[in-house]
Parts: sequence; structure tokens; C-alpha cells
Amino acid sequence: MLVTLNDIIKLIEEIAPPALAEEWDNVGLMLGRRNKQVKRIMLALDMTKASVEQAIAFHADVLITHHPAIFKKLASVTDKIWQQELLLTLAEHGIAVYSAHTNLDCVQGGVNDALVRALGLEDADILDVRSGLGRVGYVERCSLDEFAGNVKKQLKAPYVVVGNAGKPVHKVAVCGGAGTDLIETALACGADTLVTGDVKYHSAQEAVFSGLNIIDAGHQPTELPVLNELADKLSLRFSERNWNVNISVAREELLLKSV
Repeated sequence: MLVTLNDIIKLIEEIAPPALAEEWDNVGLMLGRRNKQVKRIMLALDMTKASVEQAIAFHADVLITHHPAIFKKLASVTDKIWQQELLLTLAEHGIAVYSAHTNLDCVQGGVNDALVRALGLEDADILDVRSGLGRVGYVERCSLDEFAGNVKKQLKAPYVVVGNAGKPVHKVAVCGGAGTDLIETALACGADTLVTGDVKYHSAQEAVFSGLNIIDAGHQPTELPVLNELADKLSLRFSERNWNVNISVAREELLLKSV
């Protein structure tokens, strides 16, 4: 059966509807022809030199990324800027690019639910009902140091940074990527701990001095768990439709490492 890029897009958008994306976001088809035949798909968190090289080696027809391959409006596409050079390389190899960002963050079964499962939270619910972002659930009561060690282990993070508000850990809020905007929401729902990434100094102050432990496990480690889950969902749907489409997840090295 001939499977087109348009078929793949419809399937992805059943899983992560674009209407769920934040207004400022850019999601959807970034590069490619919708009638292109698709036999191989590469999934990646980012469009980087490494993920593009792997997509080429895999003979992928489409690279599906979480972070938008194109975020700001482009006045030109040249080899002067690294992101644009990667787009040119993909186009030259006939590889389309599709991105699902905040819609994949907030949808049920998306980035934050994958993070919940990775950390073993129980009875999890949506943290910010308005946007659908973040989750909050429970772990067996433990010390912050013990829980932070488990976060590092389960996410395979090279390090975690901890802000200690002096509370044991039991009710945990999580937000993959950058979630410090949800500090007040986490406090309002009675969470004692927030796990996220990209925590700045003053955001850490806001959390800790307001009585909320905060764990910065890194942007990449808190989002990477969704890729394998998305690959499994797509593979199942391909099988149900008798689509002969192979899927692979890029091996992405962490950008920020401990030294």
C-alpha cells in the first residue's frame, strides 16, 4: 500500500492535534511535499547535525522532531546559518521535516505523561488545566536527595540541580523541557516538588522561598522519554493499517554534560 507524507501527517495529528499547540508555537510540516511516498521515518528531539546524518543514513523519507525545525520566520534559506544549512541538506536528500511541539507536550500520552511514567508517579493528573501542560502525581514519601537521585537515574541525566525548600517529597509536579512558569500552579495544587528543566536562578528563588522543592533535570532528559513511546504508538498504528513503514529513533547526545 502506498503511504504518503499526508497520511503520516494525519496520523501524527490524531495523536497530537495542532490545535493544542500554544499560540506562539510553530508546529506542523516544515519542509516537504505532502504527496511524497513514505517508507522510513526518523524521530528526534531536535533537528541537529547528528539527527540529520542519522536520517540520511537510515534513508528516511521524513524526520519528525519535537522542537520546531523552523521557529522564526525565515527571510532566506542559505548555508550561512546552521539550522538553515540543515534544512538545505534535508531538502537535497528528499527528506521532509514535521514538528510536534507544545501540542505533544500537553496531549494525553505526550511528553509529560512519558515523564510521569519514567519517574513512577502515581495517580497523575494535569497540572495546568488551562493549557494542559505539566502533570502532578505522587511518589512514596522520601527525602529530596533520595528522590533527586532517582530522577537522575531514571532519566539518565548527567546531573540534576536541586533547590531544597526543606520538605520531604510526596506530591510531585513535572513539566518536560522548561516549566518554571508553572511554579505558582504547582504551589497552588499543593505540590512539594517540581521536576523540570532550564531553571534560572531567580526562578529557583521563587520556588524555594515559596516552599517548593525544585529539581532541574535538564531540558533534553525530561523530554527524551517521549520519543520511544511515540515510536511505539506510530508502529502500532502502522500495523493496524497494514502500512509498510519503518521507524527509528535518533541517538541524540546530551548537549549539556557534567565535567
